[in-house]
Amino acid sequence: MEHAAKHDRKAFRILTKYETLFRKLSNDTLRGCYFTTLGNRLENLAESGKRLAYIDRALIEYAAASYHLELSGHRQYLANVETNLGYLYFKINRYAEANEHLDRARRIYVRIKDARTAAQVDETRARILLAQGRITQAERVARSAVRVQDRGGNIELLTESLITYGRVLARSERYGAALTTFRRAIDLSDQAGLAHRATEAIVAAFRELGDRLVVSERGQLLSGFAMGQDRLSREREVIKLALEESKGRISRAARSLGVSWQWLSYALRTRHKDLLQYRTPVRRRARKS
Repeated sequence: MEHAAKHDRKAFRILTKYETLFRKLSNDTLRGCYFTTLGNRLENLAESGKRLAYIDRALIEYAAASYHLELSGHRQYLANVETNLGYLYFKINRYAEANEHLDRARRIYVRIKDARTAAQVDETRARILLAQGRITQAERVARSAVRVQDRGGNIELLTESLITYGRVLARSERYGAALTTFRRAIDLSDQAGLAHRATEAIVAAFRELGDRLVVSERGQLLSGFAMGQDRLSREREVIKLALEESKGRISRAARSLGVSWQWLSYALRTRHKDLLQYRTPVRRRARKS
């Protein structure tokens, strides 16, 4: 309940307080679930507190969970914790260990005929391959993940796979195909009300394609949606990215977004005042005497 309420510190205190009780259990499935839940909480605490010690301990708890779940023979739970281990190793750039655990998870999912979850693992594997510069392999794995999720009908999983596939296509210098893939992710996200995914796809398109987007394409990605809280959030993330990449130069940021500097300046003064810190100070021109 504390976890569902996003009270990770309270949940962590409960789990650690009764740790001795869980360690006394003879049921390996329950012990494995305990260590998995503890690892989840530590991973969340690491993200919120940026503490490496939490990550190190999460890896230990996940490894303990994997040991007990393997003893119990519960393949679904074992595959889940192996996925958690793989993803956490990926986040700390330990790609060899990440691939080892993700490959193991995928084999289990294939064995129990869970193609959709195997495709989720493939989406993460594609990201690792991309980080390693193994573009050809990343494209094959990402394309397979998209194909499976397309048949599955889960829009959130499909858009996640499409965004990764778009990144891979962009790194393969297939810019037209990448833009088409990002646009599909954006359209599907908007239709399903998944604002966070649409924002992620737009930011990925700007980040990966950059100056290769013509002005009209940039404007289309940024606009064309009803103004509301979701659109404002999306607009903010893209403007923040543009300001960071232009080192705060508003005219250059506006050019990268395909909008006028007057539009961008107005958006910063009225809708996104918190982003003013990212722009370079305005230089006042000296008046002619």
